[in-house]
Amino acid sequence: MTLIDGVPADLPGPRAEARRLRVDPGLSRAQLMKQFGVSNGTLTDGLRGIEPPEWTRRPNAKDDVRREAVTLREEGWSINDIAARLGVAKSTAFRWVGHVPLDPDAERAREKRELAEKRLAGRWDSFRAERDRRQAQVWEEAAREVGELTDREALLVGAIAYWCEGGKSKPWARADRFIFINSDAGLLSVFLRFLQLGGYRLDELNYRVSIHETADAGNAAAWWAERLSIPIERFQKPTIKKHVPQTRRQNVGDDYHGCLTVTAPQGRDLYWRMEGLVKAVVREASSAYRGREARR
Repeated sequence: MTLIDGVPADLPGPRAEARRLRVDPGLSRAQLMKQFGVSNGTLTDGLRGIEPPEWTRRPNAKDDVRREAVTLREEGWSINDIAARLGVAKSTAFRWVGHVPLDPDAERAREKRELAEKRLAGRWDSFRAERDRRQAQVWEEAAREVGELTDREALLVGAIAYWCEGGKSKPWARADRFIFINSDAGLLSVFLRFLQLGGYRLDELNYRVSIHETADAGNAAAWWAERLSIPIERFQKPTIKKHVPQTRRQNVGDDYHGCLTVTAPQGRDLYWRMEGLVKAVVREASSAYRGREARR
C-alpha cells in the first residue's frame, strides 16, 4: 500500500492536498514526490487532469521553427517549400500551418507561378517549334495543290462560302438577294471575287461595319476599305453592338475590326445561279461519295 505521510494515497485527503499544491503554489512533481514520499507513477495517477504550472514547462526546441513556418506561410510559401526550407516532414509542416490559408496574391506565390510558367514554356518550346515547322510544311503542300484558282473554281468556292455563311431565302420569306457578313477578310475577298464574276463592280455594292461600342467604328471601316480595296464612300452607317459587362469577350485589341456586311442589290438572277451551283456541287459530291462506298 502506498502511503502519503503515513496515510494511504488512495484516500481523498492526501490526493486532494497534492492536487491543491500542484495548483497553488504550483509545486513541481519532484517537490511533490519528495514531500509525500510517493513514486512518479502514483503521483501521476493523483494529478491526472491537472495542468502543470507554467514555470515547470520546458521550452519546446521547435517553437521558434514553428513560428517561422507560420511566418513563411503568411508570406505565401507552400507546404512543400516550408518543409524543405525548415528541414521537417511535409506532414509536420502541414500540422503547423495548415490552418493558415495561402494568399495567392502574396509575392512568394506570384514568384512560384511565374517560375512554373517559365519552366512549362521551356519544355514546350521545342514542341511548338516542331509543330510550327510541320504546319508551315503542310500549308506549302496545300498551296501547291491549289495552284492558280480559275474563274470557274472561284465561282464554285464563292457559292459554297455564301451557302455556309450568307443570308438565305426561305420559302415563307423570299429574299433573293445577297447579304454576306463575316469577320474573316480572306473569306470576304473570296465572296467579292464571286460577285465580280457574277457581273458586279465593287463600287456597286453596299458595305456596313458591325462592331462593339467599345471599339472605333471609323477606324474599322478604314481598315476594311484598305484591306479589301473597296470604296470607303460606299460604307453605310455602322451597326453598333452594346457591350455586356458579364460577357468575357476575346475579340478585343488592335486586331479587332468587327464584322463587315456586304450587300449586293438586285441580285436575284445571280442568287438563283448560286443556288444552282450549290445544288450541283452537292449532287456530284454525293454521287461520287456513294460510288466510292459501293466499291469498297
